[in-house]
Order: sequence, then structure tokens, then C-alpha cells
Amino acid sequence: MGHWYDSEGNPRHFIVGKNGNERATTLRDARKENLFPSVTEILNMAAKPALTNWLVEQALLSALTLPKVEGESLDDYKKRAKQDSTEQTKQAMETGSAIHADIEAVWKDEPAGTWREIAELVKERTLEVTGFEDGWIAEKSFSHNGYGGMCDLHHPGGWVIDYKTKDFGPEDMGKKMAWDEHAMQLAAYAHGLGMANARMANVFVSRNNPGLIVWHVWEERADEGSHYEKFLCLLKYWQLTKNYQPNDDIPF
Repeated sequence: MGHWYDSEGNPRHFIVGKNGNERATTLRDARKENLFPSVTEILNMAAKPALTNWLVEQALLSALTLPKVEGESLDDYKKRAKQDSTEQTKQAMETGSAIHADIEAVWKDEPAGTWREIAELVKERTLEVTGFEDGWIAEKSFSHNGYGGMCDLHHPGGWVIDYKTKDFGPEDMGKKMAWDEHAMQLAAYAHGLGMANARMANVFVSRNNPGLIVWHVWEERADEGSHYEKFLCLLKYWQLTKNYQPNDDIPF
């Protein structure tokens, strides 16, 4: 399901269909309503080697660990292994969504769930790293230059932060976690929020080792390097591929 935003930056991920029921917004709807595609939708136009490798690993794990039923054909076993792998991926996504929701709740001083302690630790580390005690804004949506999005956390003083959840442990410390598309996403958020000179950071939160958090602060600010320029190239590619450009001023 794609995410969409109107020209005021309001989320429009769902609409009410002709039958009166709510459904996911489509590209056809976007054309009618002049909606803007999300940053993540645009980034999906580029390959993500780390994500692809993780999906392959999930498939291999399912194939290697799922017991085979006696008399089961190879095709049936393959379908069952694929379904098991899909379920594992779904569970990981649901856990990630729950962690994000609890982090948002903590920043907004709202009741949090199972991951409350982890969310509070994330907040504590954020205050330590950035030096800003208050003024933080969680889950701010926007639209800008033909795209929209919702930033996990930002501070008007000059920080744009995005959370990533993944499976990792102490043995993975020192391994590369931040990739180019992460910086592209942050740069797009920063420009969209009118904070082109903001510092950018990814916070990686472990799903399988609660309490393990890794910070990555990018050396370049949002208006430095080529991250935003790369994102704009993907945006143009998306527009040409979909044959759709929202009614807005595009820098091309």
C-alpha cells in the first residue's frame, strides 16, 4: 500500500470509495485529488541491497528449518516455505511498527505499550546526543516539491531523525547499518520540513535484543553532498514511470 499526502501535507493513505467503505488510496485517486507520493514510495524506485539480502536470508531460513511433510511435492513445499518466510517478514514489520508507535507515544507523553522502556531509552539517548532537552516534534507530516512524508522526529534547532528497527546483537557492533538510501530519506525530510541545513541521524533499534540501540549521525548536513540530489533524480524517475506529476513547482 502506497502512502499519499495532499498539498497541505495531510496524510491521505485511505479514501472512502463509492460503496461507502474505506480503502487504500491508489494512483488513480491521486491523479483526481492531486496527491503527493511519499518519500518511501519514491525510494522504492531504487534497489536496496541490504533489504534484499535480509529477505533472501528469511527465505533460506524457512527452507532450511521448515520440516517437510511426507509425500509432499517440491512445489508444495516451496509454496509452504515461501508462506512461512512471508509470515516471518510480516511479524518483523509488525514489531517494527509497535516500536515506532511506542517511541512516538513517549515523545508525545502518551501511554505506550510493550516497548515503552526501549522508547524511553531512545528518548534519553536522543537528548544526550543532540543536547536539546525540549522542543522535539514527533511524526510531523508535510508536502514539498511534488512529494510528501512524515518524519519520525525533528527539532527546529537543526535535527532530523529517522528510526530503523532490525534484528541485530552485540556481535553486529561495528558492522555497517546506515546506507545511502537512509541519508536520501533524511535529506528529503529535512528539505520538506524547511530545514535544509539540518543534521541527519538514523537510530537503529534492535528487535531481538531489547535495549540495544545504535546511533548513526551523518557527516553531511541535508544540504551537503549529493543525497538530496539523488532523491530528486528518483522523484523525476517515479514521475516519468507513473506518468504523473502533482501540481507543484518541481526543481527540474
